[in-house]
Amino acid sequence: MKESIGGTQIFLIVIALVIIFSGIMAFTINHSNAFSVKDQLVTVLENNGGMASGTELVNREYEYLLNDSQKTLLEMVEILEYNSYRATGRCPESEGSNYVVTAYDRDGRTTVGSERSSFCIAKVKSAGVASGTNQTYYYQVIVFYSLDIPILNELMNFKAVGETKPLYK
Repeated sequence: MKESIGGTQIFLIVIALVIIFSGIMAFTINHSNAFSVKDQLVTVLENNGGMASGTELVNREYEYLLNDSQKTLLEMVEILEYNSYRATGRCPESEGSNYVVTAYDRDGRTTVGSERSSFCIAKVKSAGVASGTNQTYYYQVIVFYSLDIPILNELMNFKAVGETKPLYK
């Protein structure tokens, strides 16, 4: 019993460790990118005072014709492009008028039903008391990340959720 483990077994162990390490690195990089994008989208919403539910970006060529909500959405789409964000997932359903979810693809167009979306924005009515005539809202931003391995991408899809501070409308 001179060699209890042969060269083939050692080679397979090394290959398995390389695959595991590569998977962990890919997951960590995607996780970091998703949280960076989420934080930037939350900042855009806070700086612009939110946006109207159901806003859609149809034509980017005529930027001077866009309203404030569309300009906010255009800024978000540019953040996705700059960060090379391409993960997709399924957004949660709206729950009446207190929790309105709008799902978007990478180009700023709304997605419907079971379509995969790049990010979701939920306008949530705060449970607190309204100050005067203004109602307090906050926004939830949902972005997605995964292992980036073709088969496991469908099975292991995660989401990062961020919230803005309360905004008055």
